[in-house]
Amino acid sequence: MGSGIHARLSLVALLVTAGVARVVASCAESAPPADGALDAGDTGDTAESGTVLPPPADSCGAGTWCRVELPFTAVSLNGIWGSGPEDVWVAGNPHITIHWDGKRFVRTTVDTRKALFGIWGSGKGDIWAFSTSQTMWHSQGFDGDDAGWSRSSETTGLNHKDGGLHDDRPVPILAMWGTSASDVWAVGASMFSYYGSEEVPSVFHCDGWRDGEPNWQPSDTSFADAGSPEQVSFNAIHGNASSGVWIVGNGGKTRYSTGWNGDRTAWTPVNSNTSRNLNAVWCSPDADVWAAGEGATMQRFTRADGGEYAALTVDVPTTAVLRALWGFAADDVWAVGDAGTILHWDGKAWSADGSIQGLTEDLFAIWGSSKDDIWIAGRGVLLHKGSASLPREIK
Repeated sequence: MGSGIHARLSLVALLVTAGVARVVASCAESAPPADGALDAGDTGDTAESGTVLPPPADSCGAGTWCRVELPFTAVSLNGIWGSGPEDVWVAGNPHITIHWDGKRFVRTTVDTRKALFGIWGSGKGDIWAFSTSQTMWHSQGFDGDDAGWSRSSETTGLNHKDGGLHDDRPVPILAMWGTSASDVWAVGASMFSYYGSEEVPSVFHCDGWRDGEPNWQPSDTSFADAGSPEQVSFNAIHGNASSGVWIVGNGGKTRYSTGWNGDRTAWTPVNSNTSRNLNAVWCSPDADVWAAGEGATMQRFTRADGGEYAALTVDVPTTAVLRALWGFAADDVWAVGDAGTILHWDGKAWSADGSIQGLTEDLFAIWGSSKDDIWIAGRGVLLHKGSASLPREIK
């Protein structure tokens, strides 16, 4: 994810009814044009699932960023994830997923008329997609020309009040991450202000499946003495063994945890030193954590000897909204954002990567299996950079 959600709306209620390409609640500073807010029915593309796409153009060479030409209209490619170089997934609007198996692209559709916000998986046999209809979709992996997407659950059944579960208040899911099929996290928009006094959490955990359904449980991120769940939309989540689990969201809100423990999680608040909305988070193997967001905000969290984290604002060579982060080492981190922004951290400073000419599209997601295999998805654009050119023929 994950990615953050990126058409900024002042009312979370619009999340429920609008098929937006990317959504984050708050001010309009980073709002993409309204043309990204299209449902599948607004496009002329009606190809069936299992469509085999032609290989990318010949211009996609080794070691350079290159456009992957898609022979259909994709309003927005919002999420990208893979288990390896031969198992890469892209999700977007209109309600499509694209699978790359190392030799060819195959497009499938998901049974919803809403845009897919993003996609994530714990491995080849456990893939999740989430959409503007407050529904999560699950696949056990790509089989031939079919992804086998099934509607696994709606977040209407995840809401929590007075110790009970209610089925009448949907919670949009904006990002997912986990360590395995039995340790999956989902974060989303706070619906408290829209539904009045209803207390609706925005973070959930799944520890596996029960009777054919994922066992989602809410995770309250409030302080221990808060008295009620905090009203925060969390836009991104990431973690690893050295850093724990991190979530970031609107107003610069940042939390981390050591993980799910039995039936709950203890979240620790972290001062991010910013009040701007944070759209992305990435944890490095050495326990440093990066978060990025609106107004070209780039925060680096480092841990002191006592275990506490401190945030430092790091300069970046752009004023664009930053949407997603991905990396491979402490000195090899990537960030993408609006207006074709691609940034790289080499351990000393962030620099702009302008190697692909004429790139002006907003970029929403980045993922890579290694430094020699990196993908970027955005508004009607898919980019790839690798040690070898993508094949021109379906084999």
